[in-house]
Amino acid sequence: MLAKSPKFSYYSHRAMRFTIRKEEQNLRSLVVNNRIIEYNLKYNAKKNVNIHIKPDLSVNVSAPRWVLKRELEDIIAKKSNWIFENIERQKRIQREKKINVLENGHSIWFKGEKCRLYFRNSDNNFVYQYENQIIVYSKNSDDIAYTQKIFKTWLKSLAEREFEQALEKYRAKMLKKYNIPEFTMQIRSMKTRWGTCTPSKKKITLNLYLMYVPHEYMEYVALHELTHFLEIYHNQHFYGIMKEFMPDYKQRQDTLNKEYCNIAKEI
Repeated sequence: MLAKSPKFSYYSHRAMRFTIRKEEQNLRSLVVNNRIIEYNLKYNAKKNVNIHIKPDLSVNVSAPRWVLKRELEDIIAKKSNWIFENIERQKRIQREKKINVLENGHSIWFKGEKCRLYFRNSDNNFVYQYENQIIVYSKNSDDIAYTQKIFKTWLKSLAEREFEQALEKYRAKMLKKYNIPEFTMQIRSMKTRWGTCTPSKKKITLNLYLMYVPHEYMEYVALHELTHFLEIYHNQHFYGIMKEFMPDYKQRQDTLNKEYCNIAKEI
């Protein structure tokens, strides 16, 4: 029996060390400027102290085993402003994610009007729009992500038709006086721009969220991007062309940017 004891003792020692290491991750707190920072501390073999804010807003600190508690708290205190700023940043991200989830009965913008969005089960996937209602029929209406994809696909198909019509309408007018090249159109969901034009690639990109604003403002963006084929910069020449084909362009521009600038966050 004694001859086997060293082997037994060896494995017991390893198990004990493993248990201790697992327990080295624990929840601690620190008060900085009357604000509490709760953080998960995990010791490791690295040389530096690292602080990470997770999406669930937890503060995770990893540190070498030789760092004293006082030194560690000094480091965390010095990074307190960064910690609080990033916690608020994660909160904003979570709020935006929540806002951008379409739910049954959710009120959304559609061509400048508030509409009620409804999800219904069906053997086929399709969307029906009538007056101030948009009904999304889905094979699995309880699956929000699946149903939202059906809605976005339908919306993009409408956008392709209406955006192309607006671009061709103003291109035809401009061709009587200016040389506007043939171009490709792309549709994207963008947070900060209504549209872009890349003359070198002969490409115009329009924001899918233009489907939520009144038609006249979508036409303003279409003309704006077409004008960039003639003038890259937003200068007197650029706005002179805009006014030539849309005398009230300034009013449309101001209304679009003031009243509808945050519309993407409401979707």
